Amino acid sequence: MAITGKRDNSDRRIASLKLQDKEYNELYRKWRIEHKKDYGFYFLDNSDELTYRDGEGFITESPQAAERSVIVEIHSLLAKFLTIYTVLNIVIWLIKDVAPFGDIPILYDMLRFVSSSEYIAVATDYIVKISVRLLPLIYLLRKINMPKKLLMPVKIYNKPLFNIAAPMAMLTFGIATILSNVQHTSAVLMGVDPTFSIWIPQNKVCLFLSALLTAVIIPIISEIVHHGIILQILKQFGDGYALILTSIIAAFTAANYHTFLFTFTIMLVVGFFVVRSGSIVTGFIMRIIISGSVYFLTVLKYTPLPEGMYMTITAAVLFVYIAAGFTAVSVFIIKHSNKISLPLYKMYLDTRERVMCCLTNASVIMWLILTVMLMIIDIKWL
Repeated sequence: MAITGKRDNSDRRIASLKLQDKEYNELYRKWRIEHKKDYGFYFLDNSDELTYRDGEGFITESPQAAERSVIVEIHSLLAKFLTIYTVLNIVIWLIKDVAPFGDIPILYDMLRFVSSSEYIAVATDYIVKISVRLLPLIYLLRKINMPKKLLMPVKIYNKPLFNIAAPMAMLTFGIATILSNVQHTSAVLMGVDPTFSIWIPQNKVCLFLSALLTAVIIPIISEIVHHGIILQILKQFGDGYALILTSIIAAFTAANYHTFLFTFTIMLVVGFFVVRSGSIVTGFIMRIIISGSVYFLTVLKYTPLPEGMYMTITAAVLFVYIAAGFTAVSVFIIKHSNKISLPLYKMYLDTRERVMCCLTNASVIMWLILTVMLMIIDIKWL
């Protein structure tokens, strides 16, 4: 590899590293060097160190070969982690499908002869929805063995951007909802029922606990998984690659055709704000606002209201969200235009090679088959 000027270093191609402190960068570099044989990619051109390759003799290390090897390993690891999550969801779907009332949590169905209290249902909802996320997470954490500071960077380095996280979440929710409605219209034209139902407790305490789980706890766990662990692992191959692939993974793990476009849009914008602000706390705030808004409008949908009232309230919420968010973001760009850009540098492998590394991976193929299968069995036809 020809060297011109300063020796090549893969860190120079990751713009987000410049947004973190020295301690974070040193930990990230150390982790990647220690895991170069499996999940770590760190290339530092050093013409004094040679590698022997059959048929070629002693050559300098190839960054393309090193990156390709690590990408294959990481794709396999993430696919296994996602397969565990998907299999658990398939098991839950099978049990709920056998139970008398599919929209009510499993244990409540089986124990409804013991008590009619909704507390049992809510407790089961907590156990099932948290466990199905934590079990695969434990597997992933044990494999990567990454320091906590890398998994959950909390220090905010871009406070002006952090200050517009809330209005940006509102704007993103409004835009994603409109895109989702376009997707729903397309589904209807194809004969697919785009509606879905959820179980909403009638007891006020249970409703609060259900809202807490849906709007706060699950989004935080999701952020830790996607923009904490997965994003940090993939960031070593470039910020753009990490943001897009993380958003695709999040959309697929929802295993719901109806929310694919909504989830992808939300995760892409939130992920960008996490990277650009340097803190996962930004993601927590944005996801709680978005998930809380979704839950509110969903509960409202199943609340007895005068005809047309639900659509009026929804339209009003979307108008306020988009107007407030657009105004805040516009003011921010005028005052702090240099605080929002994120240079996306190209790494060593091109897009085609990365896609091929992914789509030819047996573990990835297995996960995609199971995920698509789960999406298909959840589709209802008109």
